[in-house]
Amino acid sequence: MVAAVGGGIGWLYALRHVNALDFGPHFTDALPLQRLAGGARQPLGRILVAWLPTGVAAGFALAFVTGLRRPARAVLAFAATLVLVLASAAASDALTTNEPIRRHLREQPHRAATWVAAGLMALGALVAPAIGRAAGRHAPSAGRAAGDFR
Repeated sequence: MVAAVGGGIGWLYALRHVNALDFGPHFTDALPLQRLAGGARQPLGRILVAWLPTGVAAGFALAFVTGLRRPARAVLAFAATLVLVLASAAASDALTTNEPIRRHLREQPHRAATWVAAGLMALGALVAPAIGRAAGRHAPSAGRAAGDFR
C-alpha cells in the first residue's frame, strides 16, 4: 500500500507538471509540499486520473497477495491510504514550515483532498477483479475434480 500511495501522489505531481485535466472543483492542499510554490491546489480531474487507476492497481495487488474479497480490499485500501496520506501531508506541512510534525497532524483530517484520495483508492480497489492466486481460491482445481488430492 505504501507503493500505491506513493504512486498516486507521484501521478498527481506528474499531471500537475503537464497542466493536464484542469476541470472540476479545485482541492486546497492536494499537494501540500507545493504550498510554497503555489501549486498545492489541484483540480478534481487530475485527482481522479491520479488516484482511481492507482486504486485499481492496489486492488489487483491486494487480491493477489491477500485473497480478500472486493469490499474488504476497498476498506483496507481506504484505511491505508487515509493514514499514509495524512502522515505524508503532515510531514510535508512540517517541512514547508520548518516545524515538528506533531503540530500539523490535527489539521490533516480537515482537508477534503485527503478524503477524496482515500475514497478514489477504495473505489478503484472495489472495481478491481480478483486475479491470479486469489481468483483460483474460489474455483476447484482441475486436479481435484479428477480425484487428485495432492
